[in-house]
Amino acid sequence: MLRPRSLRWLRPLLTPFRGSHRRRLRLVLKVALAVLALVLLKLMVHSLGLECISLNPLFSALVAATVFLQGFLLNGVLSDFKESEKLPSQLATVLENLALEIAAVPKHNPTAEVSAEVAAVLRLAYGVHTWLLGGLATTRLIALHREVHGSVVRVTVLLSSSTLQGRLMGHMGDVLQIINRIESIRQTHFVPLVYWLASLGTGLLCVGLIITRAAALHEAVFFLAVISFNLIFLLRLILDIDNPFSFADANSIEFVSLKVLHEACRRIQTLYQSFPVARMRSNQPALTSRL
Repeated sequence: MLRPRSLRWLRPLLTPFRGSHRRRLRLVLKVALAVLALVLLKLMVHSLGLECISLNPLFSALVAATVFLQGFLLNGVLSDFKESEKLPSQLATVLENLALEIAAVPKHNPTAEVSAEVAAVLRLAYGVHTWLLGGLATTRLIALHREVHGSVVRVTVLLSSSTLQGRLMGHMGDVLQIINRIESIRQTHFVPLVYWLASLGTGLLCVGLIITRAAALHEAVFFLAVISFNLIFLLRLILDIDNPFSFADANSIEFVSLKVLHEACRRIQTLYQSFPVARMRSNQPALTSRL
């Protein structure tokens, strides 16, 4: 009998199938099952003698047109996806800079106490992180932003430099701008009419391949399986990456990474805990769980 220790060599092989890799494999299996259904339908149509279209060069034009439409969609959603990859890091940078500059206010005004304002920025950072994961409504996040905005205004009163005051308020404006941009990406689909046309073209092409009469059955089945698998898989992928922030969707596979934002939240929390008032509070762990 094999001991668990003797199976350690299997772990590197099983690791790629965890998390997102498991979802990708599930998508491949779903598409493969759809292709299998099309192949079985092709065999049924062939056995009943219902193949009524002869293979001709127009099929190549139909395939090229469908691929062109999907290529147009893929190019559009990939550009938005690459832009969306930058947004979490921009949020992390703005929030951490905001917390650092507020924490440095006592150096300009030694009598200033800013621990509560740093705690407000920390709540906003965790609120944004929770919102991206789908655990917080947009209306509540906007309300939290307004609350933190009031805290930042109170900090600016403690500063005599208008440049520093404007920079703090600019950070809050940048946070709101990025939040609105992410919400816009979530709610907007890339040219829905082209989606419909690409889906219709893929469906008509698959139907055409099923009822096409070929010289050899195995060749017809091979081309049907390969073409339908590529088109259906690509269309499903385009629909998925159209929303790079679909963390709450269990069927979503590809989305942007929030690791940078998560690490920034931890650094802001460490900054807040460096204040003597924060170390004296015994209920500090509840700060990150309010949202």
